[in-house]
Formats: sequence, C-alpha cells, structure tokens
Amino acid sequence: MVKTIRGILRRGEGEVTPPPEPPHEHCLSCGADLEGSRSYERYRVCHACGFHFHLSARERIATLLDPGSFDESDRGVTAIDPLSFADRHSYRSRVISAQRRTGLAEAALTGRGTLFGREIVVAVVDFAFLGGSIGVAAGERLARAFEKAASRRVAVVTVCSTSGTRMQEGLLALMQAPRVAAAARRHSRLGLPHLAVVTDPTTGSAYSGFVNLADVIVAEPNALMGYAALRALQEEAGDDLPAGSHTSESHLQAGLIDAVVARPQLRDTLALLLDLLQSDYRLSAGDHVQHGHLQHSPHGAWAQVQLSRHSERPTAPDLIPRMTTSFFELHGDRMGTDDRCIITGVGSLAGEAAVIVGQNRPHTANEADGWVRPGGFRKAKRAMELAAKFNLPVVTLVDTAGAHPGIESEQAGLGHAIAECMATMLEIPVPTVAVITGEGNSEGAMALAVADRVLMLDNAVYEVIRPEEAARILFGEPSKAGEAAERLRITSHDCLRLGIADATVPEPGDGAHTNHQETAQLIRRAVIRELTRLQRLRAKKLVEKRYERYREIGWTRSCVRGTLERRLAHLFDRVGAAKERLRGRTSPFRRKDDVDVTDIPV
Repeated sequence: MVKTIRGILRRGEGEVTPPPEPPHEHCLSCGADLEGSRSYERYRVCHACGFHFHLSARERIATLLDPGSFDESDRGVTAIDPLSFADRHSYRSRVISAQRRTGLAEAALTGRGTLFGREIVVAVVDFAFLGGSIGVAAGERLARAFEKAASRRVAVVTVCSTSGTRMQEGLLALMQAPRVAAAARRHSRLGLPHLAVVTDPTTGSAYSGFVNLADVIVAEPNALMGYAALRALQEEAGDDLPAGSHTSESHLQAGLIDAVVARPQLRDTLALLLDLLQSDYRLSAGDHVQHGHLQHSPHGAWAQVQLSRHSERPTAPDLIPRMTTSFFELHGDRMGTDDRCIITGVGSLAGEAAVIVGQNRPHTANEADGWVRPGGFRKAKRAMELAAKFNLPVVTLVDTAGAHPGIESEQAGLGHAIAECMATMLEIPVPTVAVITGEGNSEGAMALAVADRVLMLDNAVYEVIRPEEAARILFGEPSKAGEAAERLRITSHDCLRLGIADATVPEPGDGAHTNHQETAQLIRRAVIRELTRLQRLRAKKLVEKRYERYREIGWTRSCVRGTLERRLAHLFDRVGAAKERLRGRTSPFRRKDDVDVTDIPV
C-alpha cells in the first residue's frame, strides 16, 4: 500500500514538471536583440536597457544560492480548496492547472541552501502560480520556513512577487498574514537576520506583512510595489499616476526600502549583508596600546568655530568610505522619509562589523542644508535598534547645524524623534563611540553623542547654541560672537576639562579640510582603540556605566555646602551692586535707598 502511494506521488511529481520556457528573442522594453546576450542568458536581464524579465522560483534560487545546495522542504504541504470555492471555474481546477504549468505545488517554494558557504533558509513566492497569491498552504510554508531558520539559528532570505491574499480561500487566506508574522517575529527575537527581496510586482498582504518586518529590504529596479494594487490606485486617483510612482525607486526615495539592486549584483549584496550582520569577529587590544602624542589646537575658540564650518571639511560621506573596507547603506525611517542629512549603514571596521550613523552636513552658504529633520532622527534610531539586535557596536560621526526649526518639522514630531533617538542610544546594550568631527550644535548633535566614549577632532566644537545667536541674545550684538565662543567653553579642550569629551583626535596639517584621507585614518584608529576597550565589558556593565556617566555630568553640592554657596553668591552679588551704585553716584548726599557696604551683615 505504501509503495503504491509513493508511486502515485512520484508519477504526480513527474507530470507537473513543465518544459522550460523558450527565451525571448527581443527585449520587451527597448527591443534589443537578446540572442547571445550573457546578461539575458544568466540573469534574464537585458544587456542594453537593464529591463528585468520575470524569473520562476527555481530560476531565482539558482541565481542566488550556491550551485547544488538547495534542499526543498515542505513540498507535501498543500490545501487545494479549503472552502470548496467556485465561480465561473472550479478553484480546485485552477490550482491543479497552476501546479502543472509551473511545476510548483504552491506559490511559495521554501527550503535550505548555502550562500557563499553560509547556511540560510530561503522562501520564494512565485507570481506565475495564481499571481503569487498567499493562501493557507503558502502561509504554512512561509511560517515553517521562519521556524526552521529559528531552530537552526540561521538567516532567512525571502524573495517576493505577489498580488496579495488569495480571495478564493476567504478569511483563512487573510489570516496567513499574522500566521507568518508571528513566526517571523519569533525568529527576529533570536537576533537572526531576515533579508527581503522585492521583485515585480509585490502588493497586498505580503507587502504589509512579512516583507516589511524584514531587517533590510532591497528591491529589483523598476519593480511595482506597495500595499495597493496599481488598478486600485488608478481608480482612487481618477487619472493616470505620476511617472515612476509606486515603484522601487520611489519607495527608496521615500525611505521605505534600503536599496535598489540589479539582479546581477543581488547575490553579492545579500552575502555582504549576511557577513556584516552575522559577523564572527570582535576587536581585541594587544598588550601594549600606543596612545600617540596629544596635541592641542593653537587656535582660539572663534577660529575653531570657523575651522569646524570650513567648506572643505570632511563630513560623513567623505569619512565613511575611507574608514571602512565595505559599507552597506541603509535608507529611510520606514515612515515615508529618508533624510539625507543622516547617513546610516553597516560597515566593516578593521575586520569587525559596526553600525555607523553619520551626519551629512553640506558646508554651503545655506546652513539650513545641514539641519536634521524628524525622519533623520528616526532613521538613526532604526539603525541603533538594528545594532542592538545583531550585537554590533555603534559609531556616530557628528557634524550638524542642529535640528530643523521649522513648523513642518514640529508637526512631524521633531521633539519626540530627538527624545527617542537619544533614549535609544543611552539604552542599547552594545559599545557606542561618538566622534564630533565638525560643529556639533545643540540637541541635533546631543541626540547622537550620548555614547560610552565621546571623541572630538582637535578643531571641532560642541555648542549649546551657536555663538552668533548667543551674542545676539546675551549681548545684543552679533558682532561679539567671538567673545561668546570663548565664554561658552565650546572647544574640544574645553569639553575635555568639563568631562563632556573623553579624548581629542589630532588633525592633519592646518586642519581636517587639508587631507580627508589622513583625517579618516586618524578617526578610524581612535575609534578602534576605544572599541577594543569597551568590548571587554559585558552588556549589562556597559549600560550601567553609561547611566552613571550621564547621571553625574555637571557639578552639584551637598545640602549644607549648597546653602552656604548660595548665600555667599547672593552676598557677593549685593556687594557688587552696592559698589556700582557708589561709583556711579553724582550727588555728595546719600539717598535713603542707597546701600553702604558697611551696612551689609556678614
């Protein structure tokens, strides 16, 4: 009996394997001749215009995984017609027809394989199978894929091309979204990566479900994607949609995905991400650590302010590529904005992966170009949470004119975004190092500088308010900005004495603007030195010491000493006021309201 059943199953498997589709002769987009095109033969990508043809699930797996490494799982999980649904045609017959046409038992193909030798679980949703719609069987397969990855402590890579929920299975199909999401979140809580690849088209419940729960989302070029189907958007708009809308490129611009990656580079990109997020290396210090010679800037406070704003001074986009050997940039806050004044990503720093958050401040005549908006702080917070999940150190590069003081930023939740970013950096259980590379102004800088160790380039400044504004408010004369800069104690060496900064980093030549490469190497060396020290501490100890550091900043007095200090301050203030009145008196006679210093009790 068992042998009979196995024979039927084998014959069934043979019947549903379709013949390979004949290749296209010309590009559907530009009409180029595809005969002999290596790009088309290997990746189904037009060599002339880059148009991406659709791939089957097995073809996608062949382009991503190591050859011969894929082992399909859960092939027997099916649910052909749970509601006995029929319209003009039997739903059961449609499923059987799709199985024979595609060679798949369901829209989701799942299994294990290796990517550059690293074991992963892969799940591919194929649009050719009933529009890639998610039903009971596909949902079960996807949930099992996350559970299998969790049990084996490996990453999940999902590749999605879907039209959404399979309506013929009713609410049972809709409930697959929480079914898969629950398994995906359990996998995530183990600190394991989930990378989502979005292909053309991807809409509906999968997009609003497990795809947007991924740690990193990449998409193929010009892929149609979003919650609503294109038809529904056009009906709602009542007209044609703007060119390029609802595509992967528009989603990248809005900060909803992290990257648009062409198919020939997709395998390398995923492998790089997995290497960074699952880094096996940690920095350690040798027996003899050289600290170098500490040099102090010879410039005054106002001169250092000018140097910190120099138009050629390196900022995050200049420093990060020179500090890291590989870097994958993360985009957006997943809420519709991608503030380009904040650069975030994962990079390799001396062989160890680290999350880097840098402030991209264009040193232009328009200082507003360097203001950070709410989306920028949310973007930084997202990167820090990613670092906490994967136990990666965080390095921030601070150079900003401040938080954007506009009504649109206020309405977008600027205060909440700053507070959440600051609180996240204070609490993440990984080593944190902040480097103030230029002008760090006010809360815009502070939110990214509450680190375990704070470093400052020699000519950098850290301000509660810009000196020009302070001079206008305190002295009524903006021309006294230099005097305000001296009195506010904003230089790197003032910050050392105040306990705000831990160390300074020397600058090459006449300043960081003279040599970007050397500046980046000096910062890199200082950051690595601090990370090697911090990584000796356990996570709980790190967070505890960070709490103590920021709890104790500033000087306060005991009750008795504070009372005496306050009374003496009032006394000296009254003595000073009395002396001023005596010096300014023009009449030889005393008025009743004059105070003689001899009348003041001591």
